[in-house]
Amino acid sequence: MARMFPTSDPSLPPYKSLIIQGDYHPSAPIHMCLSVPMGAKALLLSSARQALIRSLQEYNDEWLLSNSGTGNTCRSSSEVDIFYPPTPNHLVVLLSAFRTHEASDPVPLDSKATLDSVPSLLVLHELSAYFLPMNENKPHTIASYLQLVSYALALASFLSPESQTPMRFALFDSQLDKLKLPVLRTPTVPVFDGEESGDEIPRPESVAFVAHKYFEWVGTFDRSDTNSSSDGSEVRLCTFTLHKQGSDIKSDIMWRWSEVPERAHSRCEGLAIAFSW
Repeated sequence: MARMFPTSDPSLPPYKSLIIQGDYHPSAPIHMCLSVPMGAKALLLSSARQALIRSLQEYNDEWLLSNSGTGNTCRSSSEVDIFYPPTPNHLVVLLSAFRTHEASDPVPLDSKATLDSVPSLLVLHELSAYFLPMNENKPHTIASYLQLVSYALALASFLSPESQTPMRFALFDSQLDKLKLPVLRTPTVPVFDGEESGDEIPRPESVAFVAHKYFEWVGTFDRSDTNSSSDGSEVRLCTFTLHKQGSDIKSDIMWRWSEVPERAHSRCEGLAIAFSW
């Protein structure tokens, strides 16, 4: 079962496509990749290597810290391929280049983009980082973001023949609610003869509203400010709401838990974060 938490915690319902927004814990994409069935592969594409590593180190997930060296976790980790395309263009090229050994496409295979088997899970991580901070000199539009989503969906479809279990696609984007881009680019030259080129800047619109339409499920994290518990530790209250597109909000799935700092073991100099349900 797909999870965003340690193995003993709640699992997600079956899904084909899922978008995760809000202040999710940094280890959520890692838990998602590690939760694929034994022997299956996961593919994680992140917009920034250093940002991902730094967030994991600062968060310090107690379960990962305690279990990362065990045999089962090491085996699961070996089945996760991670790439860090630095720009949207690099991501498009990478998504277009992925093939498997079994692919019958006559296009020559790139050794770096050749997969030994069809992944059961594709995860895109922090697409908004490609477009933030918003810059007037960058010609990005809402379509620029949606193009990346479309390429990912196309890859999942291409690598998943009807005879196999479809590859699931999950997008984690904590800044999606902040991302606003123009619908159209401003023409650099007048469109009609005699028209003066204006300095009007297209009004940016929310990307989230449109992006949600590409996914079967939309998950939203909400993590409150830390509160001091009776023993003096800083506890954070969290909620996660999962909505299936086209369904009544009354059927939404909601989880509540606390993030509790704990003393892990000798490998951890400070406190590690554990999940309390």
